[in-house]
Amino acid sequence: MQKKRSIPLLVLIGVLVAALGVGNVFAFKYAPIISTYLGHKSYEVRSDGTAEDTEYFKSVFTSEAERLEADAQAARETAAEGFVLLKNDNNALPMQPGKVTLFGVSSASILYGGGGSGAVDTSTAPTLKAALEEAGFSVNPTMWDFYTTGAAADIRMDVADMAGTGRYVIHEAAPGLIGAEQEQSFVEYGDAAIVTLARSGSESADLPTVYDESYAQPMDVEGFLGAFHSDPVDSPEDIGRHYLELTANEEALLEYVAQSFDRVIVLINSGNTMELSFLDQEQYGVDACLWIGNPGQDGLYAVGDLLSGAVSPSGKTVGTYAYDPLGAPAVQNFGDNRMTGAEDATHDTYVVYQEGIYVGYKYYETRYEDTVLGQGNAASAVGATSLADGGWTYADEVQFPFGYGLSYTTFEQTLEKADKDRDDTFTFEVKVTNTGETAGKDVVQIYAQSPYTEYDRANGVEKASVQLVGFAKTETLQPGESQTVTIQVDQEELKSYDASANGGEGSYILEAGDYYFTAAADSHAAVNNILAAKGAEGMDEAGNAELAKSFTLEESDAYQVSSYTGEPVKNQFTDADMRNYDADFQYLTRSDWAGSYPEPYVLEATDAMVEALAVPTGTDDPEAEMPVTGAQNGLSLAMLREAEADDPAWELLLDQLSAKEMYDLVRVGGYQTGAVNSVSAPATVCVDGPAYVGNAGTTGVTRPEKTYAWCSEVVISSTWNQDLAYQMGQLIGEDCLAQGELNFAGWYAPAMNIHRTAFSGRNFEYYSEDGFLSGQFGASTVAGAREKGVITFVKHFALNDQETNRSGISTFANEQSIRELYLKAFEPSIAGGDEGTLGVMLSMNRIGFKWSGNHKGLATNVVRGEWGFDGIMITDQASYPQSFPALAIRGGLEGGTDLWLNSGADNWQIEDYQNNATVMTQLRQATKHILYAVSQSFAMNGISSSARVVQVTPLWQTWLYALDGAVVLAAVAGVVLIVKKTRWRETIQVNGKSGEQ
Repeated sequence: MQKKRSIPLLVLIGVLVAALGVGNVFAFKYAPIISTYLGHKSYEVRSDGTAEDTEYFKSVFTSEAERLEADAQAARETAAEGFVLLKNDNNALPMQPGKVTLFGVSSASILYGGGGSGAVDTSTAPTLKAALEEAGFSVNPTMWDFYTTGAAADIRMDVADMAGTGRYVIHEAAPGLIGAEQEQSFVEYGDAAIVTLARSGSESADLPTVYDESYAQPMDVEGFLGAFHSDPVDSPEDIGRHYLELTANEEALLEYVAQSFDRVIVLINSGNTMELSFLDQEQYGVDACLWIGNPGQDGLYAVGDLLSGAVSPSGKTVGTYAYDPLGAPAVQNFGDNRMTGAEDATHDTYVVYQEGIYVGYKYYETRYEDTVLGQGNAASAVGATSLADGGWTYADEVQFPFGYGLSYTTFEQTLEKADKDRDDTFTFEVKVTNTGETAGKDVVQIYAQSPYTEYDRANGVEKASVQLVGFAKTETLQPGESQTVTIQVDQEELKSYDASANGGEGSYILEAGDYYFTAAADSHAAVNNILAAKGAEGMDEAGNAELAKSFTLEESDAYQVSSYTGEPVKNQFTDADMRNYDADFQYLTRSDWAGSYPEPYVLEATDAMVEALAVPTGTDDPEAEMPVTGAQNGLSLAMLREAEADDPAWELLLDQLSAKEMYDLVRVGGYQTGAVNSVSAPATVCVDGPAYVGNAGTTGVTRPEKTYAWCSEVVISSTWNQDLAYQMGQLIGEDCLAQGELNFAGWYAPAMNIHRTAFSGRNFEYYSEDGFLSGQFGASTVAGAREKGVITFVKHFALNDQETNRSGISTFANEQSIRELYLKAFEPSIAGGDEGTLGVMLSMNRIGFKWSGNHKGLATNVVRGEWGFDGIMITDQASYPQSFPALAIRGGLEGGTDLWLNSGADNWQIEDYQNNATVMTQLRQATKHILYAVSQSFAMNGISSSARVVQVTPLWQTWLYALDGAVVLAAVAGVVLIVKKTRWRETIQVNGKSGEQ
């Protein structure tokens, strides 16, 4: 009987020991990320006491409070310059701070940032009510209670999360919920109604282009991060609408407010370009509209500054606001597309960039010019842009052009100088005069037009009617004050990519002909200025020919070599061009707008395509030689801190590493780079989030000092002020530096994909629809952060312009659009030399049929060859289930990838790697790129040329060992006790029975 009683205890002990064993397995599998998460170091720096200044990167702040105050002031200034005044009728703004009423559930639930890696800590962020009160406004407490504790308190919008779980659904409190008590409060708080309309965005999920019947029913989803419940859309009337237009309840709310208030102000709390046609419709009564994007930690204070007139708006749009965003050519092939015949392949999803270079304003403005000039069949109706009268007109397509934004004052711009020097640099001097009665800032925008020639038509080279080539923001100008702004444009900005040039190998070209430049208030004004200079008629607005200047190039030229490295520039993306697989495929061309307008493309996979989708296993080079390992050359990474990447000393340093050191360094790079003892290289912590230091893998770290949550990147670029982006980069660097020995030296940011459509889930964390503007802001942010010793990882390289199926999707585009739009945003940072980025994060999608990190044309030939990049190429998240096997390590190493963003110590194994000369050579090259970047970072602070980095046991592992020992001892003691007790009782029982006999 006693044995039976002991069995459950033995089972319990066994379960506990087994559970501990399993826990140990997973603990050591994810040891690097656990150490990072807890902030426990696995190495220490040991110095020999040599006197040497090792604070290579210094903070300018003496306290946390001082740093955070600088963050807050800079972010508030950025928001004030980045928010865009889209409408201001009847001088509705500015207004004296008075008594106002807030409407809309989002007014009490502001979207301070986006979802996923773009999320921010808003624990100290003000509410909209608090921010307005700080500016002197009195906010209706009755309606505030209605939205926070009353009838509308539980009504909130649904958003997708980082894993794409859930759906974007708008919920708004219907006016019928507003009772008599609330309506009575309007009398006292009737100076203005402020209505907030919000739209979310997140990693892993694009915005719905249509609400179908599935949104009319509740949905339960068991997702990657747990259960999610989504309520149905507000009204059956919303079925058939898209996410970026008003819902029926929002329309009803605006009509209700218009009937109750004389002044109605709308705040647009969205990183995506909403459909704002309601601003033009009288029944909604909107007097003013201010776009605020995602304002970050303190950005809401700028709303009060702008509404009160303490600051005059100076932000400009970075995307085109179309009346129908579904009508854009890029949208026709956006979303969930699947190849027929590839259902059994690793991935069967695809997207075709059939629109070519005609994205955003480059489509709308170019088609407008061709409509005015009567060329290219531009006025004909096509597909999604058909109008009731059968024609295409700009005024029916575009509400607010790219570069648009109002002010409380007026400005006059005059072109004082337009010259070209011997170095092929164009110089423009534009005098800006404040002609109004209020102080303010203005933006000077320079656009260029290249000739669209017969050669272009014959060879498929497309030219937009205008492209942004330069910009600058003035200082604050008082009424009557002037400032002359100088903007220089390198002739190389005018080049176009011709895939047929250079005997079919491709190159950039610059054709003979007339080139026009203009200063302009926005992209549409730019076209009209150039048309006026040409003497054209029939424009929708009179252009200013005096702001335009033409230059004639007598001879054509070819840019066949890189201006950065001298390496040949030739076609690298033929495999991504759909014409390579479908001879009848046609990209959108201005030669025939109606005949080439995109339609949803159906891709039928051939056997060769299915084979191309297979996971690459890598190719062994029979001529590869095994590199030297384990040498004793006496070098440390600190000795090479100032060495150029091509310094021969790097080879001697690399000879010192063991095969396992290189293997582990490359494979396990999840939110870190590992320490390397043989060369005394420190580990780094890499933090995620383009607006915040401390997201994703490092969320759990107890940071010694607080960090700051910035507004989203789309707000920063809307300032059109690169100095603010540079300042943001510096202050992010200061936040990283403040964490001391934790070595927050890596930052997975900034994000530089473009707004290909209005519906991308991550538009909030990308700068613009324009590659040039995106590139300039990205480069400024990178330069500021690098000054502080931060390794920025610009992302997501490349063509990751939608979140739907982002892992493994095959992306098809032609060489010209890839280079002129999508790589253009990254080029200034990656090719930026001493001010450029030290890291690049690859995308999860495929370029053609190859994952970006396995695409040698992208990751090696362009980045290393043409642009001269020496830093780290890292994968996107390589630990998630969807990453396997897409981010294959053999293929990635072969393509040019250096580091896997992987937190599992046994992920991405390579069998017998140490005996494979090809793999070892690739690991050595990847290791060099990683160590070079680390050597340039502030992770080197405190490490002298004679110091040693040695491995130590992280504190959490010591705790685990102690727990293991305690549990094992307790288990042994328990077993011994049970055994002894059982034997003792058996002895008593036996003796007892003997006595009875």
